[in-house]
Amino acid sequence: MTGIRHTAAVLAERLHAFRSLGDNCEFGFVQRYGGVEPSGLLRFSYTPMEDLIRGLRCGFSDFGVPGDLRLSVSTGGTYYCHSVAYNIWANTGHAAGSIEPDLLLEREYGRLAHLKRKMLDELADGSKILVRKVGRGAPESEFARLAEAVWAHGPSTLLRVTEAGPDRVPDPPRRVADRLIAGQVRRFAPAEQAWEVDLEAWMHLVDGVYALERGAMPSRLDAGAFPEALPMSGRLRRHVGRHRETALSAFTRAVDPASVRGDAVHVFSSWVWIPEDFAGDRVFAAAGYARLGWRDADLSRRGCWQRVWAAGRLRPEAAREPVGLGMIGTRRDGFWSAGARFAEGQIPGEAPEPALRMPPARFPGRDLLGRLRPRFL
Repeated sequence: MTGIRHTAAVLAERLHAFRSLGDNCEFGFVQRYGGVEPSGLLRFSYTPMEDLIRGLRCGFSDFGVPGDLRLSVSTGGTYYCHSVAYNIWANTGHAAGSIEPDLLLEREYGRLAHLKRKMLDELADGSKILVRKVGRGAPESEFARLAEAVWAHGPSTLLRVTEAGPDRVPDPPRRVADRLIAGQVRRFAPAEQAWEVDLEAWMHLVDGVYALERGAMPSRLDAGAFPEALPMSGRLRRHVGRHRETALSAFTRAVDPASVRGDAVHVFSSWVWIPEDFAGDRVFAAAGYARLGWRDADLSRRGCWQRVWAAGRLRPEAAREPVGLGMIGTRRDGFWSAGARFAEGQIPGEAPEPALRMPPARFPGRDLLGRLRPRFL
């Protein structure tokens, strides 16, 4: 296995070595966007630190006993399963009304009992790297008590994750004790939108921590490690909206899912240049209709190159899936793009910005003859 398939497969394999210690669902989404779905008791759970420590100290003895679990519906319309004993709120993945509550609750008792036994076995043999995010201002003593509760079960390694700040490059992970590693991402996902992860930073962190803990080589995560799945023109292009009123304009290519590996995550990326007079609402990338990871354009950055990307799986049952760029705006809005790529992998990888002349400051939607400017990849 070589090239991109090797890199993508290595990242997926390394993600399997980690287990979330709750806080919220963010790391569960990191694993999903990386193309893996490992089971874990706290993977998609909200777990306050004090309740987590208390549960670990007694081996979650009262978790899932008869009468412990309750179902409730979140503001997003999803059933959550609540452990009264430990204040753990687990996302069931079922929309309200999609299943009978009594049947779902019965299933949750069985599923969570199995996952509790599995977690205790993994804690005993120390086979997984345990991830816990720590917010700014959290006392060191709190995490020390968590480590003590974990290590009472066995020799697991703990990864303590903090925020570096959105404008900073996260420091490389470092070992601060025999079974304790400190790592950073630029930012955590919003509390109520745990799916909006800083995926590139998380992938670099997972890869670096795995290499540090298991004595492995770090992976190459530059763009060259993710060769193109399908050729695309990377030349300079300009895109103009089609509509009088604010609406979606798509600058995409219709891709046949049969032309790429169906079980793999693919990523579309492109450099974009937002003019000073841009008045649209959004510039973004698409890799099929269902995005996994993504980075939209930062519309506060004008007159410079920035990279947008989206990762997803192309649905095998679909005749065509859109791959390319999109804009929410009017026909008075437009932007430039260059360096478009469609590759197999979880993230686009690092790449130098285009060495091109600066586009003109103004961006008229039509030429002197009234014809629309080019708008498709």
